[in-house]
Amino acid sequence: MEKIKGFIGYIYCLIVIIISIFIMVRTEFLSRYILKGIRDELIPAISMDKSKGNDLLYELIPMLAIGNEEYSDEPDLSYDDFSDYDYSAISSFGVDGAFSPDNKEVVSSGETEDASTDSSSEEQPTEAIPDESTEEPQDNLYVMASAGMNPNGIYYSMEQLNDYEFMLKNCYAVDSSTSVLPEEIDADTLLGMDMSIDLSGDGYKVLIYHTHGSEAFADSREGVTEDTVIGVGDELTRILEEEYGIKTYHDRNVYDVVNGVLDRSYAYTLSGAAVDRILAENPSIEVIIDLHRDGVREDLKLMRVIDGRPTAQIMFLNGVSRLNLNGDIDYLYNPHKVENLAFSLQMHLAGKAMYGDLLRRIYIRGYSFNLEKLPRASLVEVGAQTNTVEEAKNAMIPLAAIINSVLRKE
Repeated sequence: MEKIKGFIGYIYCLIVIIISIFIMVRTEFLSRYILKGIRDELIPAISMDKSKGNDLLYELIPMLAIGNEEYSDEPDLSYDDFSDYDYSAISSFGVDGAFSPDNKEVVSSGETEDASTDSSSEEQPTEAIPDESTEEPQDNLYVMASAGMNPNGIYYSMEQLNDYEFMLKNCYAVDSSTSVLPEEIDADTLLGMDMSIDLSGDGYKVLIYHTHGSEAFADSREGVTEDTVIGVGDELTRILEEEYGIKTYHDRNVYDVVNGVLDRSYAYTLSGAAVDRILAENPSIEVIIDLHRDGVREDLKLMRVIDGRPTAQIMFLNGVSRLNLNGDIDYLYNPHKVENLAFSLQMHLAGKAMYGDLLRRIYIRGYSFNLEKLPRASLVEVGAQTNTVEEAKNAMIPLAAIINSVLRKE
């Protein structure tokens, strides 16, 4: 009898899935609410134990994991991060697609957990492999022939970096809603761009701001700005100015809280307008950093020990203004997309050489995230909600060093 019930349950699930697909295809509309509804309908139907069975169901039908934060260990840019864009342009997709995470994440114990269902999909970085065939200068920051320069550093040869598949497996994580073209991450092009700037003069050179200024950490005190990403931005500003002599403008305004209530519906619109105003008032600014913290599964902790300090991991993010379903998003055209990609890759590889796997893979999303404002613009994720304030602020030491090395071309 139990077998018969189970068989009927699976048949019922199949019918629900077929009907749902038919509705979505016919209406060209897919929403997180539909997917969550399907998930909530299917899980009871097959009598799975919630603590064990859901993961199996999500592996079989990945779309059903959408909206379940306990299952996802992906960047929590989530729906809020593009909810202020013209929704009609994404109505036929309408969902923050299943993410493509770093397969290796650090858990609280300090050991490494494989967050992927297929560990073979992640090719591990190559440490300081001499490349006899390359004609690049041996003092190039990104192509280190000497294995002894930094025993903790991770180095790639130009042969590796010119391999599109290698780049996707080792340097980039691409959101399933979008794609990145081989020519967009061509290493010769991106590493050949000069991202250095003239740091002399009295004007501000770097702008740090926070589209989601309310983002906090595991031990943040409620209502204490210093314990949020804004406080982390204070530390980055201090280090850039005091340690590296880089004059930095820190915008400490909050754009995701309206009338005392968390509201990210127009956060990027509000922060983008503020960036425009600040740049108009300070034309000497050539670099903008939107500093965030990520959101991951509660049992994950993005942390490494750097110089004896527990340090939150760092991830750069790029938007390519493209969705797989709709193609290029014209109203989010970014004239600086290639330069943005060059800036993040150069910082990423500099960080790998200096701090090894403190750097997570660069995350590629389908929108623009205000990165079109300047060629040297980047969105940076520092740790996640599972990190402490101390770990996030400790991460500003390597992040400042990385920024400085690229801006000075060291």
